Parts: sequence; C-alpha cells; structure tokens
Amino acid sequence: MTQEEILNCFQIEGPVLSLLPFGGGHINDTFHAQCKGDDSREYLLQKVNSYVFRDIVGLMNNIELITSHIRNKQRDRNISDLERKSLEVIKTNEGNLYMEDHNGHFWRVFNFIKDHKVYDNAPNTDIAFEGARMFGQFLCDLSDLQPDKVVDTIPKFHNIEFRLDNLGKAIKEDPKGRLNLVKDEVKYVQSSFEIMNIIHNLGERGIIPKRIVHNDTKINNVLFDYQDNGLCVIDLDTNMSGYAHYDFGDGIRTCANTGDEDDEDLKNVSYDLDMYEAFSAGYIESTYDILNDKEFESLPYAALLFPFIMGVRFLTDYIAGDVYYKTKYPEHNIVRARSQLKLAQDGEAKLEEMKRIIKSLNGTKK
Repeated sequence: MTQEEILNCFQIEGPVLSLLPFGGGHINDTFHAQCKGDDSREYLLQKVNSYVFRDIVGLMNNIELITSHIRNKQRDRNISDLERKSLEVIKTNEGNLYMEDHNGHFWRVFNFIKDHKVYDNAPNTDIAFEGARMFGQFLCDLSDLQPDKVVDTIPKFHNIEFRLDNLGKAIKEDPKGRLNLVKDEVKYVQSSFEIMNIIHNLGERGIIPKRIVHNDTKINNVLFDYQDNGLCVIDLDTNMSGYAHYDFGDGIRTCANTGDEDDEDLKNVSYDLDMYEAFSAGYIESTYDILNDKEFESLPYAALLFPFIMGVRFLTDYIAGDVYYKTKYPEHNIVRARSQLKLAQDGEAKLEEMKRIIKSLNGTKK
C-alpha cells in the first residue's frame, strides 16, 4: 500500500493534496498531509516503530486516553482553538486507533498543529519558563487520572536500580575489554548511588505519589506559536506512570545544560542556574496546586538523577560494545557518558542553591 492509500484508511476530511516527510524524529517515520476540504485540514501520518514499542494496543490506548482527557479539561476551561492546542487521534474508517498494513507495519494519524514553531534548545529564560509551564500543565491536566489506567510502553524506563543492574551486568561481562578505560566513571557511579536513589526511595515508601507523566520533556516536545506562547505538548509515546520528578529532571537536564549532551570539552558542561530557575518557575506555576510538600522539596534531586541516569546508560552501552545507541565514532558513548556524569556532579555541587531556588518559588505553599 502507498502512504496515500494508508492515509485514506482513516477518517480524514477531503482528498489528499500532498503527503511529504516531516520532522527529524529518530523513532517513528512521520509525514505531513494536506487535504482539500471545507477547512483545508492537515494531518500527521506516522509509521510506529514496533521494535521500540512492542505493545501497540497499549501504546495507542494510552494516547487516546490522555489526549481525550486533556481536550475535555481544555473544554472545561473554555479554551479556544482546540485544533492547535491539543492532539487528537484520528480513527480509522472502522473506528480503530491504528491500522496494520500488509507488511506488518503499524500506522496512526493525528491532527496537524498549524502555524507552530519548535526550539531544539531553549534560547533564553522566557522559552525555558514557557516550555516548563506547558509540561507542568500537562501533568496537572492528567492529575485526576489514576496511573494504573496506562500501560508501561517501555518498562522500567527511568528506574535507577534497573539501569544500575544493567551496568553491573556489562561490567561483569566486559565483552570488548573496555572496563579498564572507564574505572573513574564506574567509581563515581558506584559512590553516588545513595543520593541518586533518593527519589526512587521516596516513591517506594509512598511519600511521593505515582502520576501519569510525559517522560520525555525536551523543549522540542513543546510547540510554540509565533509569539512564543506554548501551544501543545507532543510526542506522547513514553507517557507512563512515574514521578513528577521525571518530567522536571529531564527538562532541566536538557534545558539548563551549558554544554552539549555529547560535549567533548567538559569545561563547557554545567548547570546554568538562571535557566534552572526559569524552568523551575514555569513548572511550579502549573503544578503548584497538585504537588505535595515532599514532591516540591525533593525536586532539586531530579536535576542530579537525570544526567546521572543518562550517564549510566551511555556508560553501560560503551562497556557492552555500543549495542543500543547509534554512535558517530568509536568513543562517542563514553564521551556522552562523561558529559552527563559531569552535569550530575555539577548538580551535586549546586544542590543547595537549587534547593534555595525551589524553596523561594514555593515559599507560600502550605
């Protein structure tokens, strides 16, 4: 089947005028469709990567539940222009959430958000604030949905104990004889378990609650209008149960880093506390009424945990022989690991200042 034939299996309005590749995503193949109809409707057609996402039924049920819930919340708040401010799953002509073609590939369709722009990195504190506010509102809109309503599309995605277990296995096997090259990194990881496990422990003890979280809060997963107002949070494939810290931590990791994720010069890598404060302010503005005291109090530890988790994952893959992440050169994974672990160390060094910032933003909460 051609892509146009696949698109016509969905409840779209009008004949297809154009269907072109869209975006630079690394997981799913995406196409932008323009159709001729009364409103000249536009759509996103996606082929879902079923190697990464094995439970297509669970994945699409998650997304339908979440997008429908958010739209209802927006209607309750009398928000206008819903076509640009929320995603909608377009069903097949038979009323299904996706279709499987003759080759066993899975396809889905969403409404296309018109007149938007995307930032790969936050260029200033205003964008950091607005992106964080959008992610916080996303969490807030889903706060009355029970986490057990969604399935884990990638089990143990942000589970630190699981990631450290995987590292331990790679160290034990050392298939490429690389362990001797990363002794300092392994030593740091093993010495930092206690502080990096604080959020997990709080959750295990029931002190902080499980919520439905986004799990991939890079700034480019927020669409902005041309006046830099947030429009819509996208990329909902990893929406699962977790802690609010997951969204806060990954957003801070990617938004407030002065260097690159794979920066070879570790002098470039640190936390910009102005960006940290801006992101924190936006996130807290939206989540102020739903997070409990312990969630607020422990937010700064997420800025340590998330570069640490990514550092552990890159380190694990390097020792294992680069079997998971795509690399551009032989040392790419260890460069990534060192950069992320350096950011985690910088977070430890700035932890008290990060706590002060969160406390000042949350000073009136009872």
